[in-house]
Parts: sequence; C-alpha cells; structure tokens
Amino acid sequence: MDTLYESKSQEATGMKSDFNGRENALIKQYQVVKEFFETDTASEMIESLNVMVESFLFSENLVRVTPEMRVHIVNQLRVTTLIAKLDGNSR
Repeated sequence: MDTLYESKSQEATGMKSDFNGRENALIKQYQVVKEFFETDTASEMIESLNVMVESFLFSENLVRVTPEMRVHIVNQLRVTTLIAKLDGNSR
C-alpha cells in the first residue's frame, strides 16, 4: 500500500479514501468510457447496432430464425432507437 500517495490524496480531498490507491485506475476507466460516449451519441450507437442486426437477421444464412422472429426482433430494435432518440431530444 502506498501510504504517501494515500495521505496526499486525503489531503487534497479532505476525505479518507476507501479505494486503497485504486483512484488512478478508476479515473482512467472513467475517462475511457467518457471519451467513448463523446464520439457518438447513444442514439447514434444504438441505431448503428440496429442496422447491423437487421442486415444480419435478413440474410439467407440463418436457418433457425423464422421470418416472424426476425420481424419481432427488428421491431424491438426500432423501439429502442425511438426511445434513445426521444431521450436525446429531451436534453
């Protein structure tokens, strides 16, 4: 345990940390996630995934997925996209 780092961290924040020196790793993980979502909006990512899934579902290679199942899956993906877009417009 790096007690010097921990004591400096406590001085800076005025609080005792329960992370045992893992603050840097958590901050880096947070930054990666933040940067990921700054590139595209959630609705853009969902829409992109939906397009890929739709094209996959309607390919001829899927034997066990019936046309009715494909339509239901696509409809659910479209509802997800709609919800994401509505959420994006409410901000």
